[in-house]
Amino acid sequence: MSDMVQVAIITGVITLVNGPLVITLISKNSKKNDEIKELREDVGKLFKLVDRIAAGLTIGLKNDKVIFEAFRKNSINGDSEIQDKVMDDYFTECTVEGFKSGREE
Repeated sequence: MSDMVQVAIITGVITLVNGPLVITLISKNSKKNDEIKELREDVGKLFKLVDRIAAGLTIGLKNDKVIFEAFRKNSINGDSEIQDKVMDDYFTECTVEGFKSGREE
């Protein structure tokens, strides 16, 4: 075989091997980037849920404070009505966010 034919055969084999190899590497990298993007979105949702739980716990602790203050003073003041409104607003916000959770924002 002549040198020109050997070069052509080697070049053809390298081209056939490198084509699928490059495509495989690119698709793996693309898949990895998609997984990272999906994980970042999930982390964002988790932070939002933790913030919502923290807000609920804060409201619960404020409710306890209002109740115990009313017990100490043996009277009901306007704080309980304010706390009732705060809880209603929180539950409304949670309900609205719950309806949005399955959709793109």
